Amino acid sequence: MPEQEDPLYETYPILYSFARLRRENGGGFMFNPYLYNEKWVNEFGFKLLTCFDGTNTLNKIIDDVTEELGLEREKANCSLDDYINEFNQYFVVDWRKKPNSSSAGIKLDSNNLDTSNNYYSAPLSVLWDITYRCNMKCPHCLIDYSKNPEEMNLNDVEVVLQKLRNAGVFTINFSGGEPLLREDFTEIIEMASSMGFGLRISTNGLLLNEDTIRSFIDNMLFCIQVSVDGMKETHDSFRGLRGSFKKAIQALRLSSDNGLHTTMSTMIIKPNINEIPDLLDLAVINGFSSFKLNSFMPVGRGSDASELGVTKDQVKRLASILAEKRDLYKDKIDVQMAAVFPWLFDDHGIGNIAVRGIRGHKKVRCSAGQTNLVISPDGTVYPCPYLTDFPLGNILKDPLKDIWHDNLGIMGKFRNIFQNDLKGKCRDCKFIPSNCNGGCRAAAYNITGDLYAEDPFCWK
Repeated sequence: MPEQEDPLYETYPILYSFARLRRENGGGFMFNPYLYNEKWVNEFGFKLLTCFDGTNTLNKIIDDVTEELGLEREKANCSLDDYINEFNQYFVVDWRKKPNSSSAGIKLDSNNLDTSNNYYSAPLSVLWDITYRCNMKCPHCLIDYSKNPEEMNLNDVEVVLQKLRNAGVFTINFSGGEPLLREDFTEIIEMASSMGFGLRISTNGLLLNEDTIRSFIDNMLFCIQVSVDGMKETHDSFRGLRGSFKKAIQALRLSSDNGLHTTMSTMIIKPNINEIPDLLDLAVINGFSSFKLNSFMPVGRGSDASELGVTKDQVKRLASILAEKRDLYKDKIDVQMAAVFPWLFDDHGIGNIAVRGIRGHKKVRCSAGQTNLVISPDGTVYPCPYLTDFPLGNILKDPLKDIWHDNLGIMGKFRNIFQNDLKGKCRDCKFIPSNCNGGCRAAAYNITGDLYAEDPFCWK
């Protein structure tokens, strides 16, 4: 238990200027745009953060918060070390020895919280396809290039950024197409950075160079994700461009050498499934931050490439190999392998941290309608990049709050899928909701035509 004589109790904690807070039911989120993700804090911890304005000592704040919440000070002290460690590890609090001369108070993001809602007050992150133009023509691409919508101009982009900021969105992942084909992309990054977003880009790496990366670093971009679809011959053949594998790896190395979080992203397809373990080894050898697997779905251009799909037995074998490698490399790289259902090997997974503060027994909790939105080049909004049959509106024309809170429409449908609504093995699976969010509804829909069908990729 922390001692009240600890000098830390006599400090005057204040949030760093870049830190953001967003209230939700049961607590809220703290956000550091220099790190990868927002972080959930329970009611007591969040209340502490809202009092960190530099005008009172930690001792005084704890007294006030415990009294307001009806807690016993002694019990609060027992868990205080954990809160302080969490704040310090997330780098949001400055423990000052002297009081702040004045305080304008702490402004919370997304103040229009409706406590009766059983979902977050706004998206946590947005995937923004800033253009559908691309310098490759990959057969598995989820973009339907026949649509080729008009792109927003820079003024429209600024309007949308401001809408997202006002709503309390934390992170934007700029994708495409190839986002670097936009001549004004650096300006877009500068605008987004000035508004305090956490920034990531997804790219094929062909256009990345030292100058581009330096401009990203100057504007707080945290993560660069580069697609690698196999070892050299497989990737080059699949992408239809000799030398593209070398450029992708060089882009990741250059980003890593400059201190950026680097993600090698790989789509699971028939031509590369036996090379995926080697790709993970390559990512570790090069010191990349994370290795991410995605499931191929027959959407967009991929709707004409069903031969790229893999079998459940192939996924199971891959999952077994990667589970061993994940343990071997646990201190070297973040292996994101949810696409191969790793929890089926383990009955005591860590559970789903993406839905803290959200109530509901055995509800399906995929990101659609819960944590994310997708914005297309012309402003059309979708619940998921794989669910473009379900447009939600246009963010240039419709208020974001109307899109997000449309519980009588598509968003309500996704927010109110219970496990007993599902079919097949998903209906009775013990891994829902602690490990699995109810399978991938996009996979069920795109492969079977039924949003409620069992996940066709699950090898259980």
